Amino acid sequence: MSPTDGGALRSVVTRLLALAAAVGMVVGALALRGDAPGRAGGDGGRGAEGPLRLTCAAELATACQALADGREDLQVTVEEAGHTADRLAAASAADVTDDGWMVPAPWPQLVEEARGRAGSPPLLDHTGPVLARTPLVVAVWSDRSEVLATSCQPDVGWRCIGEMAGRPWSEVGGQEAWGPVKPVVPDPVTTTVGLFTLGQATATYHGRADLSRADLDDDGYRDWLGSLAGGLVHPPDPSLQAMLPFGRARFDLVATTEASAQPLVERAARAEGLVLLDFEPVATADVVLATRRDDRRATMLADLVGGSDGLAALAGAGWRLAGDGPAATPRPGLPDGNGLPSPGVLEALRSAWQEVA
Repeated sequence: MSPTDGGALRSVVTRLLALAAAVGMVVGALALRGDAPGRAGGDGGRGAEGPLRLTCAAELATACQALADGREDLQVTVEEAGHTADRLAAASAADVTDDGWMVPAPWPQLVEEARGRAGSPPLLDHTGPVLARTPLVVAVWSDRSEVLATSCQPDVGWRCIGEMAGRPWSEVGGQEAWGPVKPVVPDPVTTTVGLFTLGQATATYHGRADLSRADLDDDGYRDWLGSLAGGLVHPPDPSLQAMLPFGRARFDLVATTEASAQPLVERAARAEGLVLLDFEPVATADVVLATRRDDRRATMLADLVGGSDGLAALAGAGWRLAGDGPAATPRPGLPDGNGLPSPGVLEALRSAWQEVA
């Protein structure tokens, strides 16, 4: 080989090595950004490929399924809020595959407080805006409602219902043929409606929502809570939709939300004679999107859920768009706050209910 040939070969090798180094730098940069195929980058091991994964509280099933309908970039899982909360509270960040959780507040705060008590690092960003709201209501047959209006003084509310639960209607001004007072409240440990109704009922009992855990140890309150728990009916499906086919025979009233109840009352053939009551003080379920922290897939999900498609899905499911007045037909306005006790008290209520139920 001549000196000229050797110099040319060295030049080619040098250029190839430089090209390989440049390619390596580009691939490394993509991996750090989470853009390289098969690499997780900033996405906590989940990668940038595949549909966005949204977990929805059961009360939001209709809205979430409407949002996901026809979309290949969104995968929806519906789960009771209490189950999701317990799972996220105990999980390590690497084990969580959800990109976001659409749920009424303050469930995400319950998760973060539980993680804090366990010494686990923060997981959720729940600082986004309230997307939509709906008040808690009670669906009750009108003849029972008339008796409650007479027997519950000064106002019909959960304190009075808790005192009546399980007693014969004939003892409180109703007809003997109605049997016992049969209220239904979904499980407060696992469901949003159940926990928020219990929070509203507890605030009503004490006459204020700014409660502490010590208020839950009051002997009178514990007796009342036991009376409510002991008098409830526990059907397999504790919803208004399950109440309607049986008429007045199965149960007399059920805790629900306006978003869930209003369409049924307007359309169901068996809803004649059913009324929806708002108890004072009004309590609301306020929808938020909690996402993983510092995660760009979560940002993409927030843009989708909080955009026109997401808000339209919520409005179509009967939720009132936050800051936008009623979502459909004119209805009374809602208070500024949700009317519920603090997240810490709500978590304590879950434990108290398990003790008495």
